Amino acid sequence: MVRHYKIHTNIDGSDNKILDMTSGKIRFYQPSDLGLTVNTNVWNSHGIGIFGDSTINHPSIEFRLETFGDTLEENYKIFNEFITLILSKKYVTLEYTTEIGSYFSDIKLSKVSKKEGYGFNGAFSETISFDVVAMWYTYEQLKFTKFKNPEFNDRTKIYTNSRYTYTDSAYVYTTEDNIERFSKWLIEENIFSFVARIIPSNSTEKKFGVRFLDENANEYTSIIFNMANKPDYIQLNTDVNDEYYQSVTNGVAVNMFSALDFQKFRTRIFKKGTMELVNLESVEMNVKRKVDFV
Repeated sequence: MVRHYKIHTNIDGSDNKILDMTSGKIRFYQPSDLGLTVNTNVWNSHGIGIFGDSTINHPSIEFRLETFGDTLEENYKIFNEFITLILSKKYVTLEYTTEIGSYFSDIKLSKVSKKEGYGFNGAFSETISFDVVAMWYTYEQLKFTKFKNPEFNDRTKIYTNSRYTYTDSAYVYTTEDNIERFSKWLIEENIFSFVARIIPSNSTEKKFGVRFLDENANEYTSIIFNMANKPDYIQLNTDVNDEYYQSVTNGVAVNMFSALDFQKFRTRIFKKGTMELVNLESVEMNVKRKVDFV
């Protein structure tokens, strides 16, 4: 399998545009360095080394960039539109696919060369460099839905004494009066942000969101909205570089940052443990899980 590169212009947004950088009209070749560096503080005392903290960093990435237009005019247009698009974004996301899977890195344009087009059709052969914002992570799409008594079929798998079912990527909770007690998602390590679309329930208590518990079932943070009225849905992004919290009612989006319960919202760092739904019908999530090396 040939390594495959794509650029996402807004991976967390509905307006995301995906550019094929392997077989499209403009392509990436020969990455300079997709690896990492490890910096470790070591103190020496009488010839004995003492380890301190270690940090993992990722160097900037440089690609050879080639255009594949049919004419000089088309190549100029391809090159210009690509760079203009990248410059218009706060950052873009590189998708890197190999035999072992797809991995993502948020990157920011730092340098691009520009010479004259060459050959009979005026193609460009340049170098383009990116600074690393977040590298690497996997991108997982999850959906959680609650029902008291969903229908079972031959594709339904039953776990934990029929307390919930799992069908494809949707979790369905059932056969329990206290459904909230089983509205949980087991969280593994290295999750650093997520985008979510949450649907409030018809609860009389106008508090909607999710709460996070560590392995000892102690709540360490929550994303709870205190609202006067139930919206159609709430959408949020916990990524520190693209953070937002919005409620949507009748197609109108309103910034809901002020409605957050800040006494409970203590950190954006998610630990191994569980996530619980609070007065929600369903949650759709895109989860970013950190990977140091691919």
